[in-house]
Parts: sequence; structure tokens; C-alpha cells
Amino acid sequence: MSIKIGKFGFVNNFLPYYRLEQNGVRVIEALPKKLAAMFDEGKIDYAPVPSFYYLKNKAKLRTYDFCVASKTSVLSVILVSNGKLHDEDNISIAVTNQTVTSLNLLKIILREREQKNRIVVMDGYKTSELLKCCDHALVIGDEAIKARMRYNVVMDLGEAWQDLTGYPMVFGISASHKGQDMSEVNRKVMDSVEWGQKNIAEIVAVAAKKFGMPVEFLEEYFKSLTFKMGAKEKRGLELFGEKCHEYGLL
Repeated sequence: MSIKIGKFGFVNNFLPYYRLEQNGVRVIEALPKKLAAMFDEGKIDYAPVPSFYYLKNKAKLRTYDFCVASKTSVLSVILVSNGKLHDEDNISIAVTNQTVTSLNLLKIILREREQKNRIVVMDGYKTSELLKCCDHALVIGDEAIKARMRYNVVMDLGEAWQDLTGYPMVFGISASHKGQDMSEVNRKVMDSVEWGQKNIAEIVAVAAKKFGMPVEFLEEYFKSLTFKMGAKEKRGLELFGEKCHEYGLL
């Protein structure tokens, strides 16, 4: 039986998996929430799972060193506004139901800042749909990158987490079910990451055509991300778990 490898269906997983896929490895792509569901159902053997999912299920997971984390600003997990100004304590924020990690990260940041806001979780994913409900919206992934170019960015959640804790925010961590050893798959992914970072000009050029995004932005974006769990990333993830417990989110 062939091993089923998954990845986030976002630009942020383009660099890590580019070389792997160029070498003929089939990778299943899905939004983080859907990817976690497929992982639960046994349709995926190895993938980056959302950090909040990991924290809820870590007793049954085996993790590896591939991750998706921000160094400071993440650029693709942002709070945007339609331009209307409101008192920070009384704003309503629409959030796509496609995220759990970023939603809980937002809740932590607001609690730490002692801001009292109403959060409205919606079926929509597009920024324009979310902003029909509220004057502010939390958007993630490629939709957030597009939103940066149209709307006012009120908060970059990676930057806000770094300001709060002094550590990177880990948005996804590679995992398999505990009874499986995917070390060889992880090694191949990390080899692909290393190749991508050494050949970033090629990665950016291909990504710019594929996603219709500016070369300059993509170069900045890929360099803003960390794809390997180091000591700082591990501590950042631990702190996220501690804050989730502190505020009753776990």
C-alpha cells in the first residue's frame, strides 16, 4: 500500500513540497481543517496538521521536524478591516470556519490585550463575504495574501504572537498516527525544503505564475516562514498550548 502524503492547500506549502512533487511524489492537497479530517479518517498517513488539532490529539500522534511556522510576521494570517474605524473593545470580527488554530490564536491575543470583541464564525472563506457580516475579518492562507492588497491590515497574528511571547508561532506540525513511522517520508520532505530554500529564485518564479502573485512578495513571504521545528519553535508551540489551557480553549 502506498503512503499517502498530505499538504496544506496554501502557497505556504509550495516551497516545501515543490522538489518532492517535481520528483514524481503524489501529494494530497487540502485546507488545514479538511486535511485534519482526512488524517483522522486514515486517508492521509503523513501531513502537517494544524497546531490546535495536534494539541487536542497529541497522545495518539507521532510528530516530526517539518513544520509551518512564522519567524515574526506570518503575512498570511491577518485581521483586516473594510476601512471603518471602531473602538477596539467593541468591534465584531468575522472568522472563516476553515480555521481552528488561527481562531484560538486570535482569542488568546485579544484576551491578553484585555480587548472584548464579538467573534462570529462563518461558513464563508472569502474576505468580501466575511466583511459583509462584520467590519473586521480574520482571514488565512492565500485569501489573506489577496486581502492584504485590498483591505487595511489591522493585525498580523504571527507578529502579535511574537510581540506577546517572544517566540515563533507554529501553525502546523508534521505528524503521523502513533503506530506509524514516517521518518523516511519526513526526511524526503526536509530534503525538498532544503532544496527549495537553496533554489528560491526558481520557486518564486514558478509560484508567481501559478498563483498570480508578485515575485517580490513571494520572496519575502517564503523567507518569513520556518519549516523546521527548532528549540524556539518547540517552545512557541508549548506556549500556545499553555495559553489555550489557561483560557479554557482546550
